[in-house]
Amino acid sequence: MSEIAFAAYTNFPQGLEGGLEAVTYYDPPNLTFPFGAYVCVVDIDRGTGQPTIREFLALDDCGTIINPMIVEGQIHGGLTMGLAPALLEEIVYDDHGTMLTGTLMDYLVPTSMETPRWRTEKTVTPSPHHPIGAKGVGESPTVGAPPAIVNAVVDALSHLGVRHIDIPITPWKVYAILQEKGVAE
Repeated sequence: MSEIAFAAYTNFPQGLEGGLEAVTYYDPPNLTFPFGAYVCVVDIDRGTGQPTIREFLALDDCGTIINPMIVEGQIHGGLTMGLAPALLEEIVYDDHGTMLTGTLMDYLVPTSMETPRWRTEKTVTPSPHHPIGAKGVGESPTVGAPPAIVNAVVDALSHLGVRHIDIPITPWKVYAILQEKGVAE
């Protein structure tokens, strides 16, 4: 290997630039579009207001799957990142503009403790705009998870007349609603 590397920089044909570097760009004639469908079921603790994801089903289409393990990891990561704005992450400021959630003690980033067991399925619709039919996969769950989770919480409270809750849907927001409706424990 060292002889090949040395020759690439010292012994190359006239008119060519030496080196072991190469750059190429894939410029498709059209874009690829992954998609997914997400269903969430939550339980609400009437004593704390804590929403808990009981079940979450993600169905993603990322075209031709090259590496199934990486695809599964991207879906799990995307779903977890979608969970974050729905239930956890919020930047809070006081009346003077001072950030109150500037550390990881105050701003909860999801870990394995907050992440439910995701149920995932895949369907394959090869992209006609990619040489092997591949599409992206991490973005769809990141975009689809928050509304699925939020809609599940709102649906769980809909019998109380709840139609909307601003994200993140924190336990104290839910508990305040339960208290207001007279059903908190």
